Amino acid sequence: MSGTTDTSLWQVAKIFQPGVVLERMANDVLDAAPISGSLTFTQLCIYIAGPCMGLACLISLGFMFLHAAHMSNPAEQTKIIRITALIPIYAIIQFASIYLGASAIYLIPWMNVFESIALINFVLLICDYLSPTMKSQSGYLDVHGPHSTDDGEAFREALAMSQKVRRSAFQYIVVATLVAIVTDITQAVGIYCNNSNSVHFAHIWLTIIRAISSAVAIVAIIKFTTAQKRNLPRHQIIFKLVAFKLIIFLNLLQTVRHLDTAAAQANKPQLVFSFAGARFTPSATFSYLDLTVSLPAIIYCLEMVVFSVLFYFAYSTRPYMVKQPGSSFYQGGVFGIFGFVAAFNPVDVAREIVDGL
Repeated sequence: MSGTTDTSLWQVAKIFQPGVVLERMANDVLDAAPISGSLTFTQLCIYIAGPCMGLACLISLGFMFLHAAHMSNPAEQTKIIRITALIPIYAIIQFASIYLGASAIYLIPWMNVFESIALINFVLLICDYLSPTMKSQSGYLDVHGPHSTDDGEAFREALAMSQKVRRSAFQYIVVATLVAIVTDITQAVGIYCNNSNSVHFAHIWLTIIRAISSAVAIVAIIKFTTAQKRNLPRHQIIFKLVAFKLIIFLNLLQTVRHLDTAAAQANKPQLVFSFAGARFTPSATFSYLDLTVSLPAIIYCLEMVVFSVLFYFAYSTRPYMVKQPGSSFYQGGVFGIFGFVAAFNPVDVAREIVDGL
């Protein structure tokens, strides 16, 4: 009798609470069969993602140390350090997600918060390239020189565009933070439902809000960067933009999405990596969490190794190396300690963001 009752409740849950379906589906295949000997796919993911995460962090921290130890231009280099920090943060979060399993949903949304902070620091970096303060026409013209018949008009256009793009980037910080908080709350009370696009649950609404906010910020930043390309030929800002935006772009492409509601109700979810279009089905060997959490985590960690190397070239320390004899003063302190403190001081970060609005 109890078995019949349990089955009836399960049928009701499938109709009215898709989140319950996901939870039970994950629990049913959590203890997946080994793929070889006693090795499970989750353990294999840990063995692969762990070293990749460590290598990405090591390379990124080494690069950040070079900037901190050779900090001849704190205004620019502190922002480069913050942008680079996105790589180890992504790698650590993804590696931790393998251990967290179904609870990774509480951590993943915060990747977007760190992404938004990196985005606005990229905007502020471009503004520093244009002018150390972006507050005076003379400062702007001294940096990139006259490039038009009306230098005053060129400055006013650049200043207006920079203010607009900074506001666009700032709103993404606010929205991403609120979405992350609401995601955690709604997931905790059981109304988020990551596998459902029903308007009765928070997932679809939060996804739409975040997508619109990030699109506004990214489009504004791309337009601003491309518009200033000819004013900043020495800084290779398009290369910097591509190296940075590829991380965000791949984040979108690699999202695993639930496609087939009927299959989910049959406890056989069909999943897809949007960048490949390949379909996966959980089995005795590959659990639902392996395909939705562990496998994407491996890909992320592998990519972060590549990006950590790419940043060495895109955000090179060469322009900040002091070569003249007798002028070897750097402001980063011993082992770049002061440089790291300046880059990650939350008060300074908040002040720079607010001052840029």
